[in-house]
Amino acid sequence: MSESELMNAADGSLLDISLEEELCTSERFSCGICEASYARKAYLKRHLKTHEDGCIKCSVCTQFLKNEEDKRKHIEDKHRPIMCESCGKVFSSRNYMEFHKKTHEVESFEL
Repeated sequence: MSESELMNAADGSLLDISLEEELCTSERFSCGICEASYARKAYLKRHLKTHEDGCIKCSVCTQFLKNEEDKRKHIEDKHRPIMCESCGKVFSSRNYMEFHKKTHEVESFEL
């Protein structure tokens, strides 16, 4: 696959390579639409979504969504502050809180 094919793959369909191949090269992956370039093809693939019509980027993370309603639901589900029921600590996402919750499981197991 030629470099021009990779740069012109706005939908990312031609960017599927293994992580091993990607990490073995010092090559930069350039956007064919603007002047952005990235060390990893996955980063270029994510960037290419910014050029799609109607694509909206989450203001908190790197996720892209189809419309404002999807963005609102995404932020509410993934980024709203959530409190640990065991100790009251507040976390910026459900994932962080779920990870933290495991510390309480370890504490109760040790007692």
